[in-house]
Amino acid sequence: MKHLVYRFLSIAIIAALFSLSSCTEEENTHPTLTSTEVTNIEEDTAILKSAVDSDGGLQVTARGFCWSISADPTLENNNGFTQEGEGVGEFASTISQLSPNTSYQVRSYGTNMLGTAYGEIQTFSTSMALPTVSTVSVSSITWNAAAVAGDATSGGGGDITERGFCWSTAEEPTIDDEKLQKGEGLGEFSLVVENLTPEQTYYLRAYAINAKGVAYGETISFTTLEEPLNVPDNHHMLLGNPSSATDDILNANDYLMVKDQFHLSYNNTTRTANWVSWHLNTSYLGDVGRQDDFRTDYSLPSSWYRVSETSYRYSGFDRGHLCPSGDRTATVAANSETFLMTNMMPQSPNNNRITWAALETYCRNLAKSGKELYIVAGPHGQGGTGSNGYAETIDNDNIVVPSTTWKIIVVLNNGDNDLERINTNTRVIAVIMPNTQDVNNYKWYDYRVSVNDVEELTGFDFLSNVSTSIQEVIEAVVDNVPI
Repeated sequence: MKHLVYRFLSIAIIAALFSLSSCTEEENTHPTLTSTEVTNIEEDTAILKSAVDSDGGLQVTARGFCWSISADPTLENNNGFTQEGEGVGEFASTISQLSPNTSYQVRSYGTNMLGTAYGEIQTFSTSMALPTVSTVSVSSITWNAAAVAGDATSGGGGDITERGFCWSTAEEPTIDDEKLQKGEGLGEFSLVVENLTPEQTYYLRAYAINAKGVAYGETISFTTLEEPLNVPDNHHMLLGNPSSATDDILNANDYLMVKDQFHLSYNNTTRTANWVSWHLNTSYLGDVGRQDDFRTDYSLPSSWYRVSETSYRYSGFDRGHLCPSGDRTATVAANSETFLMTNMMPQSPNNNRITWAALETYCRNLAKSGKELYIVAGPHGQGGTGSNGYAETIDNDNIVVPSTTWKIIVVLNNGDNDLERINTNTRVIAVIMPNTQDVNNYKWYDYRVSVNDVEELTGFDFLSNVSTSIQEVIEAVVDNVPI
């Protein structure tokens, strides 16, 4: 009997233990979570809410949300996830840096020792954003025009159907003010704003439009220049004043001098011209010989140092003409004026007599073939090599020896309304030559560059009276006409 009791008790104990084990296994499960609630959906943000209903009998060590633009987001495959504490109960996340106008799948997750469980998938879509556009620059400002550039970098989740620039004399211009369209879609864009008022301050910004609305870039203010004089055809400065020179004696290093045969900007520090500008056609050409009457220009202010006809003597440098004697052979007076010392620069003999001279001859031949030319030329820098070797100054340091010589030639067929006839196909020749004795190792045409290159070298603004949109084209081209 006693053995039966012991057997019964053993069986009961084993059954109880088995029952307890089975009960424990049923309680230890993955967490369970409620569906995710998505609210406050914006262009790039949303608020997510969920709750851990049950921890499955084990501590929930992590919980949060994961989302993706593809199906079934997980912690291993997602476009983003958050972690919001641990344990059971409600939790929420504000997610950001979403893409506008994009559909996402999102679900909550909870992790315990058995692994990670997920809530039901919810789908939501962000709203469309305005485009992103910037106003990059305003440049090449003239009396009636300016070049402008912008960049559309995002469509805000939609297509940019229009982009361009708007401007006004009031701050923060809109497309209800003056505007110009420049295409559609993403990328950089530019154009020239014309028909502006001289000496007027404008406010300009880029704009871009998508289905949601209009976005604007930063506002840039600029002021147009003074309207140029009504310059007649064949005027020596028809194409502009490269340095804005004036005849104010206080403007000693950019002093405007108006001669019958050429105009120039004089520099009282270098004692040479900054530039000389002149017109050339066959009306200036004849059979008058060189007058060779080099002489001081007494029209310079009397308080300034005046270069004399002997200032270059024994220096190893020629008295190099800027406006050539050969371009003014119609009368004795015209030729004589080119021998004023304000029209000279210290030029290496091989530059003056060979390479530079060949370009001068080429220009006269163009004029004889039915062309008219607008020419501007000058020295730049300090330090050249003449027949006596290298020098930075001559005449007891009174005159600076340039390191380079440059010239720009605009070539037109003979005609009227010259400024209006300049277009994007107009031939423009520009050269930069070293002021050295070995310059003649190459022909003049091997030294051809763009007008932009000469502007970068000198800091001057050439062809400023030409429409900005035309300038942008012809100043960037390097002449390649076979010589």
